[in-house]
Amino acid sequence: MLYLIGGAARAGKTRLALRLFQAERVPYFCVDYFVSALQMGIQEAGIQGEMPTQEKARRLWPRMEGMLINIVEVEPAYTVEGDSLLPGGAAGLAERYPNQVRTCFLGYTDITPERKLAEIRQHAGGLNDWIQDHTDAYILDLCVEMIEFSRYVAEECRRYGLAYIDVSQDFQAALEGAYGYLVNSPTPALPRMPATPDIQGGKKA
Repeated sequence: MLYLIGGAARAGKTRLALRLFQAERVPYFCVDYFVSALQMGIQEAGIQGEMPTQEKARRLWPRMEGMLINIVEVEPAYTVEGDSLLPGGAAGLAERYPNQVRTCFLGYTDITPERKLAEIRQHAGGLNDWIQDHTDAYILDLCVEMIEFSRYVAEECRRYGLAYIDVSQDFQAALEGAYGYLVNSPTPALPRMPATPDIQGGKKA
C-alpha cells in the first residue's frame, strides 16, 4: 500500500506520516527532499523550493511519478508526503493501481492567517523545524498563500472524490481522523469539511 499525504504546509502531513511509522511501521519519504535534489543537482529542471506551490507541483509530478510507481510495485507499504502532491496526480495513480494507493489531503480553510501564525509559533521547535529560521512577516505571507492553497486542494479533492480533512478548528482531532481514514478499511466517516466559497483555480483574490 502506498499512502500519499498531500496538502498545505504546516497542516500536519509529516506528523501523520510519523504516526504511521510509529504505529504501523510504515517508512516515509518527504517530497521536499526530492525538490532539494532537483534544485541543487538538476537546475535546468526549473524547480525551486520557494516557487508557488501549484507551479512547483505541476513541474515536479512528471519527474516524481516514476518513483511513486516503483514504490507501489516494489514496497509492501510506504508513505510519501509533501505539499507538492496534487489531487489530480494522486487520483490518476490510485486509478492505475486499485486498492494499492490510499490518499489523504490536509489543509486549513477556516482560519485567519494571524491565528495560524500564532499556532505555528506555539508549536514550533521540533527536530529540523525550518520555520524557526523565518520572521513572522514571512510566515504570515506563507499562511495567506497556504489558506488559499487549502481551498484549491479542497475543491480538487471534491472534484476527484478524494479525502480532504480540514485541520483549522481542532488540529489533533483532525489528524486522528486522517490516521483512521488511512489505516482502516472500509473507510470511516471523515470529519466535517467547511464550505469553500469562491474558489478560482487557487488564485488569490
